[in-house]
Amino acid sequence: MKFKRSFIPSIFTLMNLFSGFLAILQIIGGHYITAIALIMAAMVFDSLDGSVARLLQRQSDFGVEFDSLADIVSFCVVPALLVNTLFVADIGFIGAIISFFPLLFGGIRLARFNLGATPAKKAYFTGMPVPAAAVTIGSFIWFNQTVFGNYGNPKIVLPFVMVLSFMMVSNIRFTSSFSFSFTDGRLTAVKSLGSIILFLLVILYRGYVIFPIMGAYIVTHLLAWMVGYEEPRVHFSSRRRGR
Repeated sequence: MKFKRSFIPSIFTLMNLFSGFLAILQIIGGHYITAIALIMAAMVFDSLDGSVARLLQRQSDFGVEFDSLADIVSFCVVPALLVNTLFVADIGFIGAIISFFPLLFGGIRLARFNLGATPAKKAYFTGMPVPAAAVTIGSFIWFNQTVFGNYGNPKIVLPFVMVLSFMMVSNIRFTSSFSFSFTDGRLTAVKSLGSIILFLLVILYRGYVIFPIMGAYIVTHLLAWMVGYEEPRVHFSSRRRGR
């Protein structure tokens, strides 16, 4: 049987889905930080499937749908289960509703993305991407465990989760593309160098720095939306596989 190149991007999507499945098993087993690390691994695989698809010119409707199905597990079901297990399991039905928010609004956000998908790739997402929301929730829990020795105060965590959930279906624009280069202008070079430094910090300090990085990511886009400056607004010619 001849191996089709069009299946290569879906291998990364499969790894995304498998990471989400493993994260669920880790939550059931009480290994919450490992589950959070698997969410982040899933985000890496999720970014690779689209990049590989564009590189091989193998974008497809199947890839978009498969990617969204994997995303709803890794970035919607997993954080919802994490919040329920750590913070609201004893509350009952009300707790179930609150912990359902990442899954509910994440699912809506993915469905809306797929309905609006066109061959032209936008340089921004409308609404917070579900991987970013999931990593923010997970990194917040990891940050609290690293710094304070607990998983966070429910009185802070739950409103925070609700705000992130609503941001996924908001009209706030989040940048979807980044040019990594040291020859394409000073600003791009500075951003590229900053990305390398942040990557090294994440490797070295993990639980300490990931949440502050995600917090800065959210605040900068939120401020840009509040003051009416939301860039970039240009469109590119390639199609993204899904988010």
